[in-house]
Amino acid sequence: MYLIPGMSEIDVRSINLNLLPALEALLIEGSVSAAARRAHVSQSAMSHSLARLRELFGDPLLTPLGRGLAPTPRALQLRAALPAAFEHLRRALASPEPFDPRTSACTFHIATVDHFELTTLPDVLDHLGKHAPFVRLEIERFSPDTVPALVLGDVDLALIGASQPVPAAGLRRAPFYEEPFAVVVRKGHPAIARRLDLETYVSLGHVLVSVEGRRDGAVDRALARLGETRRVALRVPHFMAAPLAVRSSDLICTIASSVAQRARELFGLRVFAPPFELPAAQVVALWSQRHDDDPAQRWFRDLFFSGRALSPHLRALVRRGAGESG
Repeated sequence: MYLIPGMSEIDVRSINLNLLPALEALLIEGSVSAAARRAHVSQSAMSHSLARLRELFGDPLLTPLGRGLAPTPRALQLRAALPAAFEHLRRALASPEPFDPRTSACTFHIATVDHFELTTLPDVLDHLGKHAPFVRLEIERFSPDTVPALVLGDVDLALIGASQPVPAAGLRRAPFYEEPFAVVVRKGHPAIARRLDLETYVSLGHVLVSVEGRRDGAVDRALARLGETRRVALRVPHFMAAPLAVRSSDLICTIASSVAQRARELFGLRVFAPPFELPAAQVVALWSQRHDDDPAQRWFRDLFFSGRALSPHLRALVRRGAGESG
């Protein structure tokens, strides 16, 4: 329903949009003939439009006065209220302006876990600094509150593990990449020399990163299939805490390979392949359906799905994962 202030409601479904230019011309000119010239239609066509507008609004709109026509009080109200409405409609129907990352000052909101901050954020910031210097990022931790914020478009993109259940209504969900696991240990570990075997692996204390609060993980399920178990000596909710704990103890941690590579760069940890078969971790991207065709949002998502703003390690994983499935 569309309400003109102080007047009765009008069902917009009953309005023929072709009448709007005629209404605008009539209210501006106050004359059928002048309105016809303004709208580039015949006088009879404008007269027909005026008759239909009178029926729609239940008001004569223009009444004879001398040799011309005078607006009724209803017409005066319409003339005052409609210019802003017409302008709003024109902007809504106009083609969206192309997005230029070099000049845009957009703020993009990402919901994720600190895995992203540790492995992906440095390269994304480097790319933005070179190609989109005024774009801003706001990052928040993924939580149950994130899902309604995604649907509403208040969060632009979420990057999470595929195992996290997320309602699909109103959201797009796409695979981002699949990533193998790696094992990180401190330099000089007394039990590990050049290689890491399964017997040594299960004998040591482990750090478990449990974002969802579980007391086991993919490693424990894979070991159970082999009839093996491990001892989790430390469970933490953040990826950053794991390499810090490993650096200062004899604990080891099985973690996503990108985190392991970053931990080697930052903390000098050693990286080994797991000594048993372990399925790759899957990362997915979520966004609102209402953002599908938004030029800025498409550019932002493409930074990740194209791999342009990622490290060479992750870029290769995207090409084997989401890049091919999309």
